[in-house]
Amino acid sequence: MKKRALISVLAVVIFGVTGCAAYSGSSGTAKNTPPPEQPILTEITVTAGDAVLDGVLFDNYTARQFADMLPLTSELWNPADGYAKAFDLPSQIPDEDERTRSCELGSLAYWFEGPSIAIIHNDNREQTVVSVVPIGKITSDVGMFFSYGNNNETITIEKKESETS
Repeated sequence: MKKRALISVLAVVIFGVTGCAAYSGSSGTAKNTPPPEQPILTEITVTAGDAVLDGVLFDNYTARQFADMLPLTSELWNPADGYAKAFDLPSQIPDEDERTRSCELGSLAYWFEGPSIAIIHNDNREQTVVSVVPIGKITSDVGMFFSYGNNNETITIEKKESETS
């Protein structure tokens, strides 16, 4: 219990003061330039409560290691209320990819020190205070995460099943 409280406090300090280069939800104009497009490794589905969202994982080392952990079910927690939700990973991914402070609305950002993945569901901040590795993006509307408030919902991430003819 003390470890979870310490992690939550650290996450608020780190993620709570973070943000991403993203589009402004209020004015429709860009606050900053989003990160460059990345090649896609695989499509995923993210189930959060009753919502099923589509997404993609990028083709980088960290995302490939994360993909090997799927399917994964974890409890969401609030590193930054009204900005991001996060979930813990069962193990740390080696620190191999270049980190950045840029991400965009819907980003899945790996925080090595957690080890955790943040889901950016608001675009009200300019950039992250800590460096993260963008591993993917939820391509569906992420606004539903606002309705969770401080409740710790369960999330399941899995590779999307490919359709066969």
